[in-house]
Amino acid sequence: MTGFMLTSVVALLITMAALAVYDRGAVQDEIRSDVNVLAGVIGENASSALVFNDQQSAAQTLAAFRAQPNIVTGALYDRNGKLFAAYGKTPPDTAPPDGTQIERAYIGVVRPVFFSESRVGSVYVRSDLSAMFERRQKYLQIAALVLAGAAFVALILSALFQRIISRPIRRLLDVEKHVSKTKDYSLRAEKHADDEVGKLIDGFNEMLGEIRARDAEIFERHRQEMALARSIQTSVLPRTFELPGYDVSAIMMPAEEVGGDFYEFRPTNGGAWLGVGDVTGHGVTSGLIMMMAQSMFTMLVEQNGHASPAHFLALLNRAMYYNLRERLDQDKFMTMVVAHMDRSGRLVYAGAHTDLLVWRAKKNEVERHPTDGLWLGVAEDIEGATRDRVIDLESGDVALFHTDGVTEARNREGQCFDLPRLTARLAALHEREASEIVTSIANEAWNWAGNEPTDDVSVMVVKRR
Repeated sequence: MTGFMLTSVVALLITMAALAVYDRGAVQDEIRSDVNVLAGVIGENASSALVFNDQQSAAQTLAAFRAQPNIVTGALYDRNGKLFAAYGKTPPDTAPPDGTQIERAYIGVVRPVFFSESRVGSVYVRSDLSAMFERRQKYLQIAALVLAGAAFVALILSALFQRIISRPIRRLLDVEKHVSKTKDYSLRAEKHADDEVGKLIDGFNEMLGEIRARDAEIFERHRQEMALARSIQTSVLPRTFELPGYDVSAIMMPAEEVGGDFYEFRPTNGGAWLGVGDVTGHGVTSGLIMMMAQSMFTMLVEQNGHASPAHFLALLNRAMYYNLRERLDQDKFMTMVVAHMDRSGRLVYAGAHTDLLVWRAKKNEVERHPTDGLWLGVAEDIEGATRDRVIDLESGDVALFHTDGVTEARNREGQCFDLPRLTARLAALHEREASEIVTSIANEAWNWAGNEPTDDVSVMVVKRR
């Protein structure tokens, strides 16, 4: 609308300025012509007065200028150029040169006076331009009215064109904002005409279609790649948990295709090593660190299976710290608890992770055992801050390891699944098989989050037969 108004007003101003310049020149020419005619008439009538040196007659002839209010000065000069008779304002003492003199507010005309084809003097007539100024004032008033009326009409027309032009553009902008906010590339802008704006809408809709097709292709490729990564990751997790005198099972449900949760179970002579951990964040990088931890865990069990859990963690941390800082250039860390079990029911554990829950069959209650220490990958040497703890499992006792994705799963109201709720579920499920316990608890935490958890859900259960 501003562009339309400015175009109209500027065009009108240019037209009016051109007319004003033309009118000024035309009025000046008209005044100059009138003054020339008056000077000629006065010269004809005053020629005999100049010849017979009759100043009184010459003055009476000049007095005729009273009928012309615009004439401010009139004068007659003899053949020697001396002032002979005058009218109005004081004229020059000597005759100016013949011709027309145009000043800012006056026009002066000097014409020769002839008698019997012989020059006997000069006539000088000076007129002001008040008529031109009055005409210009009226012109400006008329121009102001015309400009105001034209601006009003232009405003009405621009409002009409604004509806035709800007309304579809505004609708297109609304669609663009909605697509940008919701990422819904199936939306389309509505086309109302086959003009330039219509072609713009066609181009925008075509672009949305291309983006949608490309987005679907990228999503499918990403899904296939992540599915492959998940398959590789889950393939390294233990499938069997064989340990005489125990019922062991574990489950991991990643929040994304590739998760950062970790669990491991490695039987040894007379017992088994197990570990549960969680890498900060989730995604491909966290999944890679998880697989790195799994391979190191397996190697350490083979080479240092006789070590204590605290020393075992210190060795694992040293290797993790080097790989995270030097090779991956990551500042991530990993919480982990490592435990060693023997056939007698003695469970020795160490690490920094979520609390270990133990169902005591004799007491008919759940105990909470803290896991304190340092996270893996924070410092190069954590052995001084890591110590072993011992739990004796008796017949019917159940030890439950879990990641924070279980207790921190939130429902729509923002409530966590939390540790008391997990404790209650362990108490209710302690009589079932280990596989049923881990599956039931993991599914409940998953459903608690509305099937959209923000973190991986992992549970491991060790039940003494």
